[in-house]
Amino acid sequence: MGHSCGVGTITDANYISNFVGERLMSKGLRGSPVSLRRHSHDMADLPDTKLVYLSKGRQGLVAMISPPQFPEVVAEECRKAQQMRSQLGDLGAPILEPLDSGHLESCSYAVMPYRKPLSTRRGMQWVHRIWVKRHLLEWLLQVAQRRSGTCEESQYCASLDALGERVAPDSPTAALLHMGQSRLRSGHFAPRATPMHGDLWKGNVLHGVGSTAFTLVDWRGSETRGFPLFDLIRTAGSFGLSPKALSRELQLHRAALGCQIEDLPLYLLGALGHYAAHLGEMSPALFRSMADECVQRLSSALDASATFAPLRLLANGHGRHAPT
Repeated sequence: MGHSCGVGTITDANYISNFVGERLMSKGLRGSPVSLRRHSHDMADLPDTKLVYLSKGRQGLVAMISPPQFPEVVAEECRKAQQMRSQLGDLGAPILEPLDSGHLESCSYAVMPYRKPLSTRRGMQWVHRIWVKRHLLEWLLQVAQRRSGTCEESQYCASLDALGERVAPDSPTAALLHMGQSRLRSGHFAPRATPMHGDLWKGNVLHGVGSTAFTLVDWRGSETRGFPLFDLIRTAGSFGLSPKALSRELQLHRAALGCQIEDLPLYLLGALGHYAAHLGEMSPALFRSMADECVQRLSSALDASATFAPLRLLANGHGRHAPT
């Protein structure tokens, strides 16, 4: 491998510390050895879970290594993040660039600057809501305003077909899908594409540094030509935005996208169909639950505003008044 770490494996914190330290010092990024410790995960039994080592402090580091069963996981994540940075331009500041990357024992790895996660203390929940409204929601709106564009209707047709094969016939998602297919056939739908993170929940939102208010991680499921609204709706669910608060954001996004009210459900369905066709390690049951939650949240937000009163999303009251 061209380094003098000594005998060890990718599960050995000392071995990884030596390897990372030598790599960064050879690049002039560190002038002293690195001390990393293994960071445990609640979902460490999943076969595609990365090995993570970290150090904290002003020059803290995070070293991520792909599991042997999926040796290119980290490389794929780095590639997707780089594509998104290029697509977003100045809006890509929340995406970390690796200090070093490559392969170790046939597994891809990357070394990133450490960013502090959001607090998990219950008393901080209201602080996070204010913080998200001020920074993350504004960023999502700017992405819609400045980086969205038209796309082929076939992108949505393929997604809706994939979604139809996954959802339960009597589910809220199936009811919305029926209405979405009617809108698609009407000839009045305005298909749009926008950069999409794909898994935007608070576990993937970290504090930023300097002028960057936050950091976004885990870009493996992202799409540079994705679907509008999905990231907004997932953010609203994770951070507990009320239906009225989400409704206000939907109005802003509708104006940014230049679309009709009736197009909003189709944007969500397009994203859900995309992930229905690319489940990866997600079980079909977990996907169906996530899809129904998104549909219910959108329905509650649209019902919460008189602006959206002409649009009634779901038949027979499915998915209305979902908890937030």
